[in-house]
Amino acid sequence: MTKTRTVPTASSEPAAPEAKLQDFQTLRVRLGDLDLAPENLRFDEPVDDDIPQLADTIGAAGVLIAPIVRPGRKGEAPFMVLDGRRRRMALLLRRDRGDIDDDHPVACQVAVSKAAQAAALVLPNTERAPIHTAAVILAIGKFRKARMDTAAIGKALGYDVVEIRRLEALAGVHAKVLDAFRQGRLTLKQVKLFARIDDKAQQGQLAQAALDGHLQDYQLRAASKADGSA
Repeated sequence: MTKTRTVPTASSEPAAPEAKLQDFQTLRVRLGDLDLAPENLRFDEPVDDDIPQLADTIGAAGVLIAPIVRPGRKGEAPFMVLDGRRRRMALLLRRDRGDIDDDHPVACQVAVSKAAQAAALVLPNTERAPIHTAAVILAIGKFRKARMDTAAIGKALGYDVVEIRRLEALAGVHAKVLDAFRQGRLTLKQVKLFARIDDKAQQGQLAQAALDGHLQDYQLRAASKADGSA
């Protein structure tokens, strides 16, 4: 598991020593300590019209893909964004709206070596940090609570409306079910069976069994059929 820690920084102090950081280690960095790296391929592009919607989706479900940053050099901010220009813009818009401030922690991945920094600039998100379907299901639930419509959710997540509707039915399962799915202990087909079980406590017990490696498929099928026929 990638270790996450908060890096205390201040604009008057140098960034954390690179020797203490590892490539693609996850850090929590103050929003005020993030700036856009000049080598970012879209450094000079203006704010686009979709940034306000991105700000709304981040407010509802958080940043789904962590920006990739490098340690700042002399005269730069403590951390410079290599990938995540629009996400940073959306966070800055949320700050300007008064939703958050410069102390807001942003989960980032750090690229320390030159090779990692070069990869961060050119590799598409799908190759570098795919979003697990469990995270998509969780995000759909959060978006619904924020009263976002299906089309807006699909645009935010890059899914078509039909797929959003299919996955939405799974957003109400016990949190442990999605944990087990994310860890590879359950398949998407099994998560769909969990969604048929009305008793959340029973869902949690069966999901814990899956996390512990003890869940038998016949147990899940029997529980889902029992609730389905009730």
